[in-house]
Amino acid sequence: MQQKGLLDMDKVYHAGFFRVCKSQKAVKEAFRFTKLIPNPALSTFNMLMSVCASSQDSEGAFQVLQLVQEAGLKADCKLYTTLISTCAKSGKVDAMFKVFHEMVNAKVEPNVHTYGALIDGCAKAGQVAKAFGAYGIMRSKNVKPDRVIFNALITACGQAGAVDRAFDVLAEMRAETQPIDPDHVTVGALIKACANAGQVDRAREVYNMIHEYNIKGTAEVYTIAVNIPDEMFLSALIDVAGHAGKVDAAFDILQAARNQGADTGLILYSSLMGACSNAKNWQKALELYEDIKSIKLKPTVSTMNALITALCDGEQLQQAVDVLFEMKRVGLCPNTVTYSILLVASEKRMILKCLIAMCLRRFERACTLGEPVLSFNSGRPQLDSKWTSLALMVYRETIAAGVVPTMEEFSQALGCLWIPHFSSLRERLIENLGVCTRTSRSSNLCSLVDGFGEYDPRAFSLLEEAASLGIVPCVSFKESPIVVDARKLPIHTAEVYLLTVLKGLKHRLAAGAKLPNITILLPIEKTQIQSPNREKTIKVAGRISQAIAALLRRLGLPYLGNESFGKIRINGVVVKRWFQPKLASPFSGKPTELSSPLSRLSKGIIHQQRNIRTGNLSLE
Repeated sequence: MQQKGLLDMDKVYHAGFFRVCKSQKAVKEAFRFTKLIPNPALSTFNMLMSVCASSQDSEGAFQVLQLVQEAGLKADCKLYTTLISTCAKSGKVDAMFKVFHEMVNAKVEPNVHTYGALIDGCAKAGQVAKAFGAYGIMRSKNVKPDRVIFNALITACGQAGAVDRAFDVLAEMRAETQPIDPDHVTVGALIKACANAGQVDRAREVYNMIHEYNIKGTAEVYTIAVNIPDEMFLSALIDVAGHAGKVDAAFDILQAARNQGADTGLILYSSLMGACSNAKNWQKALELYEDIKSIKLKPTVSTMNALITALCDGEQLQQAVDVLFEMKRVGLCPNTVTYSILLVASEKRMILKCLIAMCLRRFERACTLGEPVLSFNSGRPQLDSKWTSLALMVYRETIAAGVVPTMEEFSQALGCLWIPHFSSLRERLIENLGVCTRTSRSSNLCSLVDGFGEYDPRAFSLLEEAASLGIVPCVSFKESPIVVDARKLPIHTAEVYLLTVLKGLKHRLAAGAKLPNITILLPIEKTQIQSPNREKTIKVAGRISQAIAALLRRLGLPYLGNESFGKIRINGVVVKRWFQPKLASPFSGKPTELSSPLSRLSKGIIHQQRNIRTGNLSLE
């Protein structure tokens, strides 16, 4: 293009081209480009020098200086400083000082960056004396040092093992007219100096400067400190790296500690899991957990909590729940923090739904497989399933966290309190009452069982609490007949709601009150059927309607109407008879009601009423 006269260098963005050459370390291309520029300015040579510096090409840098002189230009401070920096990066200390003297002889005044490049070059070469010599020259020229200068001096001292001299530089740094605060480079250089000299206590003192001066740590600082063979100190380093979001640096600390044969116990792994959690890096957290399992370390509850936190922050809710069950499998007991982490995650509702739904599925599976879920240890039948306990714990923690469960979630919690319909289990419930009846139908005695043999009694407490929270309608006995509207209730909620009404009527009967009729409103569904003449629409009972009807049949409680019509009715007299089954006396075999729990309840209520009328409020 140049030979054909098609290249107009005035239309080429010089700085952009040199920037690309610098990023790709294309020194030759930069020189060729410079030769194409007619009458290049000093700024052009400065850009060319920066390309050589980034490539650590000292020969090319000296060639740039020669081109400047050939062009009849005078090199400025920036050009000389960049040339000195290039020599420093190449480890050519003598050449670096030669350029410095040439600069001074050319009447070009060095600035703080020039001296910084000199001292940095000496520090990298381990020549402490020359570094302080350059520092002395700078002071004599009344050039005010900056943080870069002091950091370079401390680095030089650290590499030479001159720990005391390094701390003297720190003191001088703080003694300036305008004190200069240390940064992460200062801390890293001092820790390295202490580590090389084996001065652990002094290194800890330096490490505290991170908090004192609010320094944001870097990977370099943390990995330097690994040379200090103290597990608690390394744990603190990992913790700080995690809070700074430097999770890769935290893992580097662990790896470096392993390489040096340091004790990498549970303390380090717990801190590292915390670092993953703080960095919200669930992938690293899972990777670390697999590492913990591979070396057969038993994690602590706090370690697992950190893992769950990382997963929740990463919206890996299902995996977080899996970890919860993994904790139980390995013998760890989740604490309130564990559940709080799950519940205060960004998707609180989803976690709650996921946990309770999972508990319900596992509970139903356990019932299907015939696993024992009912216990009579307390003398009263009560569900004794780990899935029921977990569901109730999650439900309680949800409410404690200020989250009101939905109707669906509440119904799932009730489902975990459902008693399986096994004939052997029902017989055991009746047998536990210690009574017998003249008939062989055990359903006649369901009214005597807590929860009516359908649900754990705790279901009633849950419904009462849910009503107070506005999740379900309150149960009212003011109307006659009592109306139970189950049209918008899930199956378990509708069943427990009806059983709660029956429980309330049981207490009213014991107090001598007359029982009203019960009207149950049920949802219906419409379906199309094909008749010989035309297609007809009929109403059929939905799943909830069928479940309520099946419940009443199991209880042996007769009702009027058809569930497919959307309404059924239970007569109050029928309910009264159902509450008072004819029992057989254990001595005469004659019917009796004296041993009935309902009779005992009735006597207790009458006794309380008498005490209230007479003013006897004693608890005796």
